[in-house]
Amino acid sequence: DGPVDGVFTVTQSTTAVSDTVLSYSVAGSATEGTDYDNLTGSVTIPAGSSSATILIENIAADSLVEGTETVTITLTGITASDPGITIDAANDDDAIDIIDNDAATVSIAGTTDGNETGPVAGVFTVTQTTTAVSDTVIDYTVTGSATEGTDYDSLSGTVTIGAGTTSETIDISNIVADSLVEGTETVVITLDAITASDPGISIGTASDSINIIDGDSASVSIAGTTDGNETGPVTGVFTVTQTATAVSDTVIDYTVTGSAAEGTDYDSLSGTVTITAGTTSETIDISNIVADSLVEGTETVVITLDAITASDPGITIAAASDSIDILDGDSATVSIAGTTDGLSL
Repeated sequence: DGPVDGVFTVTQSTTAVSDTVLSYSVAGSATEGTDYDNLTGSVTIPAGSSSATILIENIAADSLVEGTETVTITLTGITASDPGITIDAANDDDAIDIIDNDAATVSIAGTTDGNETGPVAGVFTVTQTTTAVSDTVIDYTVTGSATEGTDYDSLSGTVTIGAGTTSETIDISNIVADSLVEGTETVVITLDAITASDPGISIGTASDSINIIDGDSASVSIAGTTDGNETGPVTGVFTVTQTATAVSDTVIDYTVTGSAAEGTDYDSLSGTVTITAGTTSETIDISNIVADSLVEGTETVVITLDAITASDPGITIAAASDSIDILDGDSATVSIAGTTDGLSL
């Protein structure tokens, strides 16, 4: 409970017949008239007594975190006394502490997500639960899937909540608006240590994150780019194209139809095609086309993209289906011959 008054005791080595009246000055880090009541500047040891007290009263119980403050009193002179009374020069001053009972915690929160579209800067807010007399300086580390110095500006690693304030921001600025499809990335900041502050300030919520939202998208299409041919034979080719590169592989399932028979007229296909991260296309080869002697005319192979089974966000299927021909290299001629003579009877 409190507040508790501070006390100075002025002691005389023996009693006197008359009052001893002393003047004094006041100093220290605590402010007279603000942190405690104004003092008179004079103290009297009554006749017949050997001591008197100076009270430091009505100490202000504010909510300001300010650490321990001091009050120093120096005896400056004797203004009335019996003869033979002097101030002990070796003990003419002393100090007391005014102990602060306030405390505060510092926490971090991700308050604004970043976005490549704009771009929009991300924001972390570091908050102190009450004001302090001195600056609060906090060191922090940065992690997350976004790359500091590449996806956004490098950070200082230190944030300062100014004296008399309760918050400061850490901006994730100059977010790079590239054309790479990469999905949402994260920035994580962790408060590590308070390196300068008033006493009684500690870390509360030490870590939080924001997202950096990717504004890019891409579509995947298929096209028959080379017809197959039994003569040669010539491998047929489908090309699957993505309109922009991505950070992750794009994996697409497909089905195969057409008049040519998979596994008979050409090799069986896997049913899956992968556009590798950082590239924009992949081929599906219609290989080992069977060069038989059967005259069968042109046959077709049709591939339809069914679903994207793995990718970065924002990638969709556009042109889902196309076909190629397998040209037949065989031909035949038709002739007539009389094979049996007739006979009249």
